[in-house]
Amino acid sequence: MSDERDSFAHYRARMDALGFTPSSVLGQNFLLDPSLHRWIAEQAAPGPHDVVVEIGVGLGFLTRELAARAQRVVAVEIDARLLQLAPEELGHATNIQWVAGDALGGPGRTLVPEVAAAGRDAVAAGGSLLVVANLPYAISGPLLAELQALDVLPQRAVLLVQKELAQRVAAPCGADDYGGLSALVQATWQARSLRDVPPQVFRPRPKVMSAILGLVRREPGLLAQCSGRERRTFAAFVRQLFQQRRKVLRTTLPAAAAAIGCVPPPLSPELLAGRAEQLSPDTLVAWWRQCTPLPG
Repeated sequence: MSDERDSFAHYRARMDALGFTPSSVLGQNFLLDPSLHRWIAEQAAPGPHDVVVEIGVGLGFLTRELAARAQRVVAVEIDARLLQLAPEELGHATNIQWVAGDALGGPGRTLVPEVAAAGRDAVAAGGSLLVVANLPYAISGPLLAELQALDVLPQRAVLLVQKELAQRVAAPCGADDYGGLSALVQATWQARSLRDVPPQVFRPRPKVMSAILGLVRREPGLLAQCSGRERRTFAAFVRQLFQQRRKVLRTTLPAAAAAIGCVPPPLSPELLAGRAEQLSPDTLVAWWRQCTPLPG
């Protein structure tokens, strides 16, 4: 423990030497608790054939834990200052690929191509794609939607997010917090809020409670055999369906089907009198599959 705390002191000195201050614009809050770095890596549980995508490298503490376990770590960091610091401190690790830029820096705010490449590499090595991230609230929803649209789905993801978001993603059908993002994620993964993380273990301290969200791919998954393009279509269907969640399905279902160029499935008046938040992920997938393309 003392060595790890000394390590943080060393980083702190390096940050000061570089004139580094955390950026509020980038939503930077650095996790300082070494026991949590290890715990997150243990939850991700990378094996010797797995490739881990880490989004938000920060000071590199968690990167070190992941690199000690995985075949390779693809470390994506938007802050060029941190990409100067972390690789120098972890230079002994030869299995880290450093990627400079926004994780959602692909065309149309999609994931950068290195993430999809990591998935293909994991499959080629006989392993799995895993994702670990400390996510600012503003990009958490869009990033989850983009992970769901990858051709190679992450087998597991361990995400440090605001507690409110973790609760929303893991909310069961019918709960007040259940919404489009809950349904989209749970159609692909089993989602659980694993533990709360208090503000005092971060620098600077955030104003809200955080939580660690765990995702494990559903086996057999409802959408596991679909292509990324098909899952993106499903996401558009769900997004439109939940846009006016207080309206009955008689109104919202045709609009959701039209958003993906389809006609909705024929359903009973009783079902059409319900609302989107009453539909389980399994039901949403079934109805999406029953939509038929518009003629012409």
